[in-house]
Order: sequence, then C-alpha cells, then structure tokens
Amino acid sequence: MIRPATKDDIPQLVWCNRTAKNDNGLVGYGPPLGKRVFADEDKLRSNWHENHVEEEFVYVFEEDGRVLAYAQVRVDPDAVELDNIDVAGEHQRKGIGKAMVDFVESLAKNSGKHYVTLGTSRNIKTGKPWKSYSFWLRLGYVVDGETQTEDGKENGFTEIRFRKRVLPQVCVHATRPAQENKQGFAGRQLSMHMCDVW
Repeated sequence: MIRPATKDDIPQLVWCNRTAKNDNGLVGYGPPLGKRVFADEDKLRSNWHENHVEEEFVYVFEEDGRVLAYAQVRVDPDAVELDNIDVAGEHQRKGIGKAMVDFVESLAKNSGKHYVTLGTSRNIKTGKPWKSYSFWLRLGYVVDGETQTEDGKENGFTEIRFRKRVLPQVCVHATRPAQENKQGFAGRQLSMHMCDVW
C-alpha cells in the first residue's frame, strides 16, 4: 500500500535511506549520508511538517506494517518533480520502486500536470551515471539535459535531468472557414487531436 508518510514513519524512513545506499557507493554520485536529512532521525524530525519536508511531500510503500520504500515529491507549475526515491536494500529489485514511480505518475496525471521530472547523477571522474540511469530509461523517461550544481561541485557529480510526459498534449488547429451561421458569422472550424510532442 502506498500512502502519505507520517511522523511515526521517521525511523523506518531513515532505515530505508541508510540501507538503499551506503557512503562508499555514493562517492562521486551524491553527498555523504551524514549530510542527508533522510539519513538522520533528528534532522528529519526537525524538518518534518505534516507529511512533507520543506516543499516536498513524502509517500511510503508499506507492507505488513513495515515501510519498505519512500518517495519525495514536489508539485511544480507544469510537472511533478520526483526528488528522491529510496527502496530498502533487501527489498530492491522486487517491483517496489516501479510501483512508487507508477504512483507518482498517477499523482501527476490526477493533478493535471503534464510531466514527471527527476534527476540522477553522473560521477565526474569516471563519467558513469548512477545505477538508476538505466531504470529511468526503461520506464520511458528521456534525458532533458545535464547540469552542474553547487552540491555536485562539492561532491564530484553532475545532475542528469529526466522528464516523462504523462498527460497527452492536445493541439487545436483552425481549418477551412465554416459556413455563415444564422447571425451572419463565419468562423473557422476547429479540429483537435493529440500531438506527438514530449
């Protein structure tokens, strides 16, 4: 079951964060766990407001009373940003991450947002992207650029931006002039179709 997180979930959120990745695996891909809010119960408690941390809503995947994964989500004007998703180490590669992504995509659609956006990282020294890179491609996300952030400069990575259209774009085109109506107005007939634009 996927649901909004509560403050009572904090210990399990930290467990998910700490078991999803370790400091050695993060070198060149992100800040060390000690600097991450979700890796420290006290930091997370002090930043917690209802079911969000700063501007991000937090959702959890719960099974048999245990939180096995969480996602941090921010709603932007035209998109839902999936800021982070962590699945506890022993529960990875079981479809939980995909279920969380499907949930976020549904959330975007239901909110009338056209896209889900997200980022992953690339190690500057090796040029290799973080292990989630191929996961996002398999789920239909496309690379939308790569940037250098302050956090990335400090920790040796660039951010690879992804996006996926979740709502089709409707295009309206004017066609031939219409016949005059009873009031003498001759407008244009309109046609609507789905555009194949991401």
